[in-house]
Amino acid sequence: MARTTWTPQLTRRPAFWLWAVVFLIGLILTGRDMGPKSVVFPGSALVGLLVLLPVLLAGYWFFRRLHPIRSHPRRYALLMVGWGAFCAAGIAGYPNDALGDVVKKLGGLDLAGRWGDAVVAPVDEETLKLLGVVLLALMAPRAIRGTLDGFAYGALVGFGFEVLEDYSYVFIGIEQTGAVRPVPAALDSLGGRVGLSIWFTHWAFTAVSGAGLGYLIGNRGRPLAWRLLVAIGAFLLAMVMHAWWDSPMAGGPWKIVVGPTILIIAVVVYRVARRHYLRRFRDAAEAEVRCGVLTEVETEILTHRRRRRRERRSTPHGAPRDLLTELRTAELSLIDGDLHGPDGGTALRSEIGRLRSRLETARS
Repeated sequence: MARTTWTPQLTRRPAFWLWAVVFLIGLILTGRDMGPKSVVFPGSALVGLLVLLPVLLAGYWFFRRLHPIRSHPRRYALLMVGWGAFCAAGIAGYPNDALGDVVKKLGGLDLAGRWGDAVVAPVDEETLKLLGVVLLALMAPRAIRGTLDGFAYGALVGFGFEVLEDYSYVFIGIEQTGAVRPVPAALDSLGGRVGLSIWFTHWAFTAVSGAGLGYLIGNRGRPLAWRLLVAIGAFLLAMVMHAWWDSPMAGGPWKIVVGPTILIIAVVVYRVARRHYLRRFRDAAEAEVRCGVLTEVETEILTHRRRRRRERRSTPHGAPRDLLTELRTAELSLIDGDLHGPDGGTALRSEIGRLRSRLETARS
């Protein structure tokens, strides 16, 4: 794909600088909290990094590629992981403590002990995480163009949150065991969280609420009231999923039921959004075929990322491969324009014709 210069557009928008300020605050608070613990327990801190950094990279790679046609831009994905880790997880402890005190005063210590996490965390944490996706929509208006985009960016925010929270539990596990065997305690904590809960917690919650936000932003042909209802419903569903996971009803063996159920909800939301997007993508591509801009073969290639990769590898290096990349990028941009409203379609169609002619000449 052709290179894009996202940074100038981002830095000209106030939303980016709000992200940067909150990120810096979260980074400072996280360092103030975990820095001294890392100095006291360096072995456990290193174990946590060795386990969680590969997990973070794998999640970043996977969630970036959730879109069936082409991966989301790296810069946007990194912004969302950064927001989840340091802006949301790094700050969430403070509103959690404040709201937890309110629950204790209103419901008593016994209720707060049993249900405090299920009441507090969904409200504060889901709000903070979704705000990251909202900021991305403000700093890069074309980043979130539908339900699938909102799902993927929400998942990236949630995964960043999850990884930093898991790192904090390295030290919580050490404290709970009296700091007698810090490295084994860290491994036990990581085993439970990375081996079990990472599959169906924060990324799934925020992916669902992000999908609702993406629906609100990207489906402008639908009535605003309906889009708002879907977005609010998705946010409430994410909070319910979070509350269920943190509640006593998910304790013990029930986690075996609760966790997969949460995963199924997230997968169903993704599959519905994916099917809807691909149907619209194919309809838009077929319309361009009828206009003579695309061919049937090109439509099939554009619809499958693997076929585009195979086609590119089979094209000779140099001008032919570069022109093929530019051609496919222009064609995808044209179809995206058809999906999300007119965006220079006439110019793109002319560009596609010009690139195709140059490619045929380069191949001959």
